[in-house]
Amino acid sequence: MDAPPPEVDAMLYLERSPQPALSPFIKSLWYCRHPNAAHGRQIILPSGHMQVVISLTDAPLNDCSAGLTAPTQPQAFAVLTGMFSRYQVIDSADLAHLIGIVFRPGGTTPFFSTCSHLFTNLETSLEDIWSTNARSLRDQLCEAPTPQARFDALEAHLLLRLRRNKLSTPHPLIGYALETLDAAPGTTTVAELTRSIGLSPRRFSELFSRHVGVSPKLYARIQRFQLAVQMLHRGTEVPWSELALTCGYYDQSHFANDFRAFSGISPTTYSAASRPWSNHIALD
Repeated sequence: MDAPPPEVDAMLYLERSPQPALSPFIKSLWYCRHPNAAHGRQIILPSGHMQVVISLTDAPLNDCSAGLTAPTQPQAFAVLTGMFSRYQVIDSADLAHLIGIVFRPGGTTPFFSTCSHLFTNLETSLEDIWSTNARSLRDQLCEAPTPQARFDALEAHLLLRLRRNKLSTPHPLIGYALETLDAAPGTTTVAELTRSIGLSPRRFSELFSRHVGVSPKLYARIQRFQLAVQMLHRGTEVPWSELALTCGYYDQSHFANDFRAFSGISPTTYSAASRPWSNHIALD
């Protein structure tokens, strides 16, 4: 059933789980409409996922890669956001009307022929990858009458690409490694994981980076960071030292240093900040 139309000034955000055939590769589809979105900066924290973001307005997305205070530049209407090992900066005005795809780690293989690590810490025009298919997909999404119709069109496009590539599951060794790291990002060592898989450390790291976009060690750090972020976003009231140990850090100092390395801010600043979502921090 379609969601009721949003009020004139209200922000609408929807998520949909993908069809079973897509779920091994795609975590979710999302849709955002914010009629009063104004220019401003937001920090986006590393999430451990690659995404496609498509603007449904007449304006392209803004490129804020020059920094927090530098002027923005017009970018593409649709981008593939690679795996990021540091925070990104976006213009809040881009939230006016968007649709997106969140890929599972290692899940981009059927949809992008190039290795994932080539997109790391980059936003790449979708048209540069999918050529005119990206433009026609966006036109179709813009013309769809409802958010659910847009989700349906996006899924149909992804299913067609999946069938053409004839893949039903991600790489089995990478899938096992990801499950192991996700289950215990603070305690699983890459050395232990490498031994259990039966590959040399170098071969395992190359294979993992090619499919996921970052090394196994960096991926585990991002997952540990995300565990802390989600606890802080929920308002978990525990001492910093206890939270650090729960998330797998050696001590509070290790936690604070790692948090700042990924986010550019301290855990205290994050807790006090305005956050529309756990990984979005409004700066103004």
